[in-house]
Amino acid sequence: MADKITIRDFFRFTKDGKMKSGAVVYSFSFAVLYLIIYGAAYYFLIDILASVTASLPVWAANLIGAIVPAAVGALLCAIPLIWAGTRKMALLAYLWIAVFGVIFLIAMCIMLRTDRDALRIFLSLFLSMFPAPMVLGGGSAWLLYKKTL
Repeated sequence: MADKITIRDFFRFTKDGKMKSGAVVYSFSFAVLYLIIYGAAYYFLIDILASVTASLPVWAANLIGAIVPAAVGALLCAIPLIWAGTRKMALLAYLWIAVFGVIFLIAMCIMLRTDRDALRIFLSLFLSMFPAPMVLGGGSAWLLYKKTL
């Protein structure tokens, strides 16, 4: 019986210092692709959603404006995973995106620490665009990954 491969095994190196597999590069490429997909979903849907939700309370309009593009992006990212064998790479891609998000958040908080209004606006925008894709997309990637085990 073969040994079970874990996510941790992708980041181990051989004696020569080379990667055991291209998983890091492959998952990083998925992360960049997913960021482009989510960016396009927000770019194309945010104006449409703003006009549709104009009569709603601000909190409801903001919630819809955060969740609908994230759901569309998560669906577009998950469709190939249903029949492709890249489910583990997708899960690692969302890990990359989480790392990118944390680094970006820390960097922006440091850069905007003297301008409280700009920091408040950034945090509002960040919280409306980061958690929803991570929960919807990362959650669906996790479920698809667990389904294959």
